[in-house]
Amino acid sequence: MILDFLIDIAKTPAILVALIAILGLALQKKPLADLIKGGLKTFVGFIVVGGGANIIVSSLEPFGQMFEQAFNLKGVVPNNEAIVALALDKYGTATSLIMLFGMVFNIAIARFTRFKYIFLTGHHTLYMACMIAVIMSVAGFTSVGLIVMGGLALGIIMTLAPAFVQKYMVQLTGNNQVALGHFSSLGYWLSGVIGGWVGDSSKSTEDIHFPKGLSFLRDSTVSIAISMSLIYMIVALFAGGDYIRENLSGGTNSLIYALTLGGTFAAGVFVILAGVRLILAEIVPAFKGIVI
Repeated sequence: MILDFLIDIAKTPAILVALIAILGLALQKKPLADLIKGGLKTFVGFIVVGGGANIIVSSLEPFGQMFEQAFNLKGVVPNNEAIVALALDKYGTATSLIMLFGMVFNIAIARFTRFKYIFLTGHHTLYMACMIAVIMSVAGFTSVGLIVMGGLALGIIMTLAPAFVQKYMVQLTGNNQVALGHFSSLGYWLSGVIGGWVGDSSKSTEDIHFPKGLSFLRDSTVSIAISMSLIYMIVALFAGGDYIRENLSGGTNSLIYALTLGGTFAAGVFVILAGVRLILAEIVPAFKGIVI
């Protein structure tokens, strides 16, 4: 009975990560109030991420049907938050443990090698941990091998990614005190190399002036809502109003239905991001308590 209880905890990512957060805070000798707050906010954050995933799924299912009707093809929406949120439903336990071990290995590598980089971009760490969990699970890794090897792979990536572009960070910032915590650093490095060949260092993108009237596009929720609504409406036009009214919208005008779905997708991403921020606000300090 007790064993089944412990197994169910291990199979429930929200509870598992909440316990890790509580452990980390306890190791920092935080008061009981902080332990309760950190654990509950982490737990709720995972639930929020799952809720956002459900919202996105509710908008993607009719989109897939419209897309197939319009072009006779199967399509996907390549969005980090959406895909990770869906994957966490099945690989959440492995993801959370790989994330824990990845941060441990990252700090160990920084401590004992010349690569002194601590990767603090929490949401990217979560996304990469999830991707590693999926890839290694599909490849046949299970149990301890999955967690340890996945964590080691994540720790190495977290260390080397900033190292790739540190040369250019020094050029941009004028010092060697900060690094770029991003997993697309290989692409940035290539851009830096090409820019060194063909660019003009006397000019900067900071000198480009954009109309103030377009500043609203800097808001991710607004830009996602606009872009996805346009995509949905274009697909709806090709799918045909009659098909959508008869099979999907329950009689609602096809363009209005498409506009609503685009807004629903943006709402789902917003909810997921809120959940991720809630988790990271507690889990990053907790990891620090565990590994430092």
